[in-house]
Amino acid sequence: MTVLARAFENGAVFSAREIELIEPVARAVAIPKPADERFVRQSLGGLSAALPSQATDEMGGKLKFRTYMTMLDGYDERALAYACRRCLDELDWFPTVHQLKERMSKWVSPEDSAIRRARAIMRTGRREATADAPPITAEQIRAMKPDLRGMGLAAGFITQDQIDDALAEIEQPPEQMAA
Repeated sequence: MTVLARAFENGAVFSAREIELIEPVARAVAIPKPADERFVRQSLGGLSAALPSQATDEMGGKLKFRTYMTMLDGYDERALAYACRRCLDELDWFPTVHQLKERMSKWVSPEDSAIRRARAIMRTGRREATADAPPITAEQIRAMKPDLRGMGLAAGFITQDQIDDALAEIEQPPEQMAA
């Protein structure tokens, strides 16, 4: 299983080496591959062949086609291909520009998916304890506000047993602590 595949796994812990691999991905930006005119023509042609549309004269058909070309300019070709497949599965009539754009907006590129997973790991991923980090003391745990203890627990820096032990020391009378 890849490191990124574990991004949303409950209890996943990431080593310092894994974090080093993830950091550049988290900083990356997904670059779309804009559909060229040929690809848009083929996509619209496929939809037109498969789905009925409103009857128009030759001039109206050309105007409609140019409008679609203008409105779909610059969109990722993979998003357009995804939207066309969805339209073929879901619609009975040739889609409007709005219907195509709506479906394209739901598409996530593999690159963007990897970036999102990497950012999730960087934001919430638990890291393995490093040897150079000094252990946290009971006094430090007691000095923490409850919400900070909760964050430390969630991040894996302290355990519930450490919290319970530190707070139990407060509740014991001084003569029992000395024994």
